[in-house]
Amino acid sequence: MEQFKHLDAKTIELAGIAASIAGGCGPCLDYHFKKAIEIGCNIEQAKEAVELGKMIKQRPIKDLYEQAEKLIAQIQS
Repeated sequence: MEQFKHLDAKTIELAGIAASIAGGCGPCLDYHFKKAIEIGCNIEQAKEAVELGKMIKQRPIKDLYEQAEKLIAQIQS
């Protein structure tokens, strides 16, 4: 990972886990999770990366739920 000068390998793989979940890419998650453990990330770090990915994924869904509720409320008014 020569292109990254300020991020270490563990940080990159943990970010990869979060990004895989946020992006909905199962094969990417498999790769980054396995790689993170191989390079020395512990399970607690991996779990936090998973939670971060879930939080990122949920944000646009939450916004859509709120938008849908507003549309329904407009029709019912």
